[in-house]
Amino acid sequence: MAQNKIAGIRWVNKRELRKVLNEKSRRVLGVSGEEFQRKFSSGKLGQKDLDKRSGTIELATLCSFTGGKSAGTKRKRG
Repeated sequence: MAQNKIAGIRWVNKRELRKVLNEKSRRVLGVSGEEFQRKFSSGKLGQKDLDKRSGTIELATLCSFTGGKSAGTKRKRG
């Protein structure tokens, strides 16, 4: 019986995440990661905008980890 290999976890820093966001944003939307993050954080991108193209939800998720407006805020769940 073959053993399953378990992939290791690689921790990344914010700089590396911003690089990933930038590359994916350019590939998916043709804009820089910084521009996408700015528009997303300011609310200029609605759900319809995010649903138009595949991959935009992942971009929005990356924004929360790269230091966007909502990153690191302590909010109470209601």
